[in-house]
Amino acid sequence: MASVASHQVKAFVSPFPGPAPVSANDVRGNDNILRTQFNAHDADSSIHIQSGTLANRPATLPAGSTYFCTDTQDTYTSTGAGWVQSAWAHWYGDFYDTTDQVAAAANTEQLVTLNGTGVTRGVSLVSSSRVTVAYAGHYNVQFSAQVTNSAADEQDAWFWWKKNGTNIAESAGQITVHKKHGTTNGNLLACWNINLTLAANDYLQLYWQASTTSMALDTIPAAGSIPRSPSVIITINRI
Repeated sequence: MASVASHQVKAFVSPFPGPAPVSANDVRGNDNILRTQFNAHDADSSIHIQSGTLANRPATLPAGSTYFCTDTQDTYTSTGAGWVQSAWAHWYGDFYDTTDQVAAAANTEQLVTLNGTGVTRGVSLVSSSRVTVAYAGHYNVQFSAQVTNSAADEQDAWFWWKKNGTNIAESAGQITVHKKHGTTNGNLLACWNINLTLAANDYLQLYWQASTTSMALDTIPAAGSIPRSPSVIITINRI
């Protein structure tokens, strides 16, 4: 038996038992594991690092074991009774709108639309409003909306999220926008964020409602050294 440091290599016989130049079954690792044992490792619960699709992940493995999902690019660590997602794979998206979105009717919900995409990975914009995630996970979602009011008195607006077309509980917020002063509309930048657990292919949509049709989500054009200010910006990050 030849020896190289702590590794041992089986002495080869001639002729080789497999295809030239060497049979893979004759190549031994540090623990003298055969190739066939490597091939079968995913079915062996004693192996502490496994890989495969999320659907084929075992119900559990010994505590401390790691499972790498080849389809979602996630890693999971076993507690012995279940799995904890390591969430090292980072997915994100940045979307915005450069039009003015006027309240079509008072006290009526209205879908916020988007027409621009910034940097994205694993998240896409579908049908001009659906922020769609390709992979399951926990996400932080943020928005900012530039709300203007051309009325002579203060007015209110509300914003909230829907997932797959259904309202998300505890996601709404209300703002009050100042009245028009001189020739300048009242304005307020509404913004807040929420954390959500999403499944693969779930989509989010932002909705708003105004107390009067004098309100709008307003894009401000670039002026001098100041860049354009989109009416709406939405960002989403896997956490």
